[in-house]
Amino acid sequence: MRITVDIDASDLKEVMRLTSLKKKSSAIAAAVSEYLRLRRLDRIMAMVREGKIDYRCTNEELEGMVGPEDDHS
Repeated sequence: MRITVDIDASDLKEVMRLTSLKKKSSAIAAAVSEYLRLRRLDRIMAMVREGKIDYRCTNEELEGMVGPEDDHS
């Protein structure tokens, strides 16, 4: 789908650097996909913490699932 959006030039440049993608549209698509992945992960982890999902894992194992590059806090 094609759309027109206004994006801060420095933000776009950083996204392109972080994704190592040369094309703007590819970098934006990768950023959107990553954002959605992280939101899904946040929802699943919230359900685990609330006990809505029976996930038998230790705290250490759960913390190990998020590497330093994935920690967005």
